[in-house]
Amino acid sequence: MCNGRKISIIITILSALLTGGFLMLFIESQQRANSVAERFHLRMGYFYHCFTNYVRFISSFAFCYGFENPKGYMKKLKDDLECISRLGGKSIISGQEYSANFFTAKQLDAICETINDIWYCIDKDYQGFQKVKFNASHAASSCEHSIPYIEEIFPKYKNITLNKELLSKVSGDFYVDYYQPISNILPQYELWIEKEKSFRNWTLFTIILTTLTMLLILLFRSYIPMWVFTSLCVACCGLLGTELYKLLKLEDYSKEILR
Repeated sequence: MCNGRKISIIITILSALLTGGFLMLFIESQQRANSVAERFHLRMGYFYHCFTNYVRFISSFAFCYGFENPKGYMKKLKDDLECISRLGGKSIISGQEYSANFFTAKQLDAICETINDIWYCIDKDYQGFQKVKFNASHAASSCEHSIPYIEEIFPKYKNITLNKELLSKVSGDFYVDYYQPISNILPQYELWIEKEKSFRNWTLFTIILTTLTMLLILLFRSYIPMWVFTSLCVACCGLLGTELYKLLKLEDYSKEILR
């Protein structure tokens, strides 16, 4: 077969790969990514709404507690309240709720473990907690601002009186009822993002390689041996097969997350 005929066949194959293969794979992967992102934000949106209200509640309620030379669990409780209060303060000042993309999975897990620690410290040193001062008058004056936050999270606390024991109940309930059911979603989503990014980068690479091969044939076919073009064409075909496999694996994984 003459070189001209071979060049014509290679160009036809590369054109088919570029228009009907790699570009379609790239478009399909973007549609899949948008679908997964939409499902993620839909699933996590309500959690972050409740999370924002919880940290705002702690920020407005924590000042009712007075710690005098705390030690052990009570020192940890004081530190935990300060940590969560800062998050609530930032949200109150900005007037914005925390978004689903604000924290990494590791950061969110650390924050929610701190929330669980609030309940844990009180449970482990209940006698020490009883010695912590509680300003009921401050609680009564702040209820107008604090109660709406907690009612957004737990309707069962509607019209509840702010008391000393409420800190433990709300923190434990939030961790068990809201964080634990979604604790695996953000890590799964981050892993999906990594896999999707890798697939997208490989697809872009193969599109560039295919386009570059066509340009080489157009500009330098008289100077480059035919076996080079043939090898590049075979490589592009192999990359298409690899990308198809990666896309199928990506679709299978997308069905597993956010179930």
